[in-house]
Amino acid sequence: MSLLKSMLFFLVVSCGSLITLLCLWLDMSVWHDDLSEVSATEVVQEITLLAIVMIHFVLAKRFNAFRLCNILVGGFFLTMLIRELDAVFDVIAHGSWVWFALGAAFIALWYPLKKWPETLRELNMYTRTPYYGVMISGLIAILVFSRLFGMNVLWSAVLQDGYARVVKNAVEEGSEMFGYMLCLAASAGYACYVRAVSIKKAA
Repeated sequence: MSLLKSMLFFLVVSCGSLITLLCLWLDMSVWHDDLSEVSATEVVQEITLLAIVMIHFVLAKRFNAFRLCNILVGGFFLTMLIRELDAVFDVIAHGSWVWFALGAAFIALWYPLKKWPETLRELNMYTRTPYYGVMISGLIAILVFSRLFGMNVLWSAVLQDGYARVVKNAVEEGSEMFGYMLCLAASAGYACYVRAVSIKKAA
């Protein structure tokens, strides 16, 4: 990336950090919500995931050169979105989100696996883009760091007699949301990258 693009990307990710803290502040200080399923933090997480899914599925539809990779990435985040919406699917049946997530995963895997050599080539190309590292960092924050940093045993030891579950929830959800913001920034940057590469090839 050029210096200007790097600076702009830094500002975008910084805005994601501000949004994360703003949502937590609204939930805790303004609405006195203990991060329920309808809290600002949870809703913004779901909107962020939806945006990531839409970005990659639109890229899959418009750009043939990166279609298989984008189907896989979009499908992966779709399963994460379904997991975040587990309370909605519980209206149908408790735990039913699992079956919807498995269905989405199967659909997303079916076509790319049929053309696995081409899929591997596109994934290899994706790892060489400037935004792959940011995406991986976001996924580590979501899937690993937020889970480890939000462990009950850790916060029981830190807070001891002053233990409050809301503190643990705020730390875990805040870390998770920051990871989602990183993934959104990576997806948006990757979309610009794919478009620029496609225009260059067409010229």
